[in-house]
Amino acid sequence: MGCVGVVSGMILVIVFRINFFASWWWIVFAVILLLMAFWKPRISFAVMALIAGMVLAFARASRNLIDEEYVYQLYGQTIMVTGTVEGDPDIDEGNVNLKLKELQFGEEENNTKSGVLFVSLKSNNEIARDDKITLEGKLSEGFGIFVGYMYHPTVTKWERPSPGNLALALRNWFADRIKSIIPEKKAGLGLSYLLGIKTGISDELDEGLRVAGLAHIVVTSGAHLSILVGLMCKVFSKISRFVGVLFSGVFIIFFMCMVGFTPSITRAGIMTILTLLAWYGGRKFSAWRIIVITVAITLMMDPSYLLNLGWLLSFASYGGVMILGPRLSKFFYGKKRPGLIGSMVLTTVSATLMTLPLTLYYYSQISLISIVANLLIMPSLPYVMGAVFLSGVLAGVPMLGTVVAFATTKMLSFHMAIVEWFGGMRQFLIEVPKNQWQVFLAYGLIVLLMCIIWARKLWLNNEQFD
Repeated sequence: MGCVGVVSGMILVIVFRINFFASWWWIVFAVILLLMAFWKPRISFAVMALIAGMVLAFARASRNLIDEEYVYQLYGQTIMVTGTVEGDPDIDEGNVNLKLKELQFGEEENNTKSGVLFVSLKSNNEIARDDKITLEGKLSEGFGIFVGYMYHPTVTKWERPSPGNLALALRNWFADRIKSIIPEKKAGLGLSYLLGIKTGISDELDEGLRVAGLAHIVVTSGAHLSILVGLMCKVFSKISRFVGVLFSGVFIIFFMCMVGFTPSITRAGIMTILTLLAWYGGRKFSAWRIIVITVAITLMMDPSYLLNLGWLLSFASYGGVMILGPRLSKFFYGKKRPGLIGSMVLTTVSATLMTLPLTLYYYSQISLISIVANLLIMPSLPYVMGAVFLSGVLAGVPMLGTVVAFATTKMLSFHMAIVEWFGGMRQFLIEVPKNQWQVFLAYGLIVLLMCIIWARKLWLNNEQFD
């Protein structure tokens, strides 16, 4: 109930802009309530846990709202701001677009503000994740999750922390090995699969992925992490369950450091660790419980995730696969297990249905051929990712490295051919007006569908009992 309180509290904060819980005394009050709730877990104390979770959410988000109000007052002014680069910068038509966090305005070095600025620089291709830069320029109104926007500011100071991000350096070194033995365009696609590096994706390929409904495969997310962790756990759990969980957990943290703590990767990492711990302890958590716990944890880390499209799509997709998918499987197959094709169809349809309202609201379009394109790409994705990884490991090894690189190139060529083929079918791309809240009524239909499946299950059980 505490996690439910956190989630509901965060929603109330965003909707009603509640910002008068910034004092740390509210956190103390919430902790006391939680301790009382765990001491005697009865109905009355469950209500206490709910209230405590809401108060924690209010206290966590109030500070963010106060910081946002501070930034809003600076709109239209020429300011000096220092911050840390979040994620990998994007290069777009000569501009370097980056996100700046841990903001310090003017000379206030010990007064860090929360929030993220979107910055577009004229050119500086050497700026990387975790670099600390100072900018001077005009601050404009933000958009989406960004509290502000700066267009072509002057970089007055730029420094890279020492010794720097070792995981990022290792990622770039490994990426260079892959690029050395796989043709450039194919390597760009392979690196987006394996390491989330999207700078090698051409505009034509990016457009084809969008039209074919395959844009998600080049965004490192829970699916990619699950594939890699599944392989790790399969190998090391042969020694013991503890070793499997230990090495998988270390790999998850290291992978998150390499790719970056994006909302979708943060969600996937926390959720995978919770699942591994439950598996190790011999406990089985429902998908609903894992989702609520992970939502609460990630929102306490950063309340702005609630408005982040990547975070929303990540949870919607997971919910489709883990909650809607099994119910559709029971509806169509009963107690039988669907085959490979049937399983892939159900998984794709479930994830598509759950993410459809968000996709229509933010992107105002949907591809009618996405299911077919996903069925051709997704089954081979784990093998392609494994081949790309082996290509980097075996780069420079005589004969063996060449053979693996050749096979990897052919598999990537197959994927690119599918993207180019389906990407040319724009007639299957349906567009609707953008930002229409009515599209979220589709979730009501999904809930109705799940109720029908549940009612049918009860009816069949009663028939068997009679």
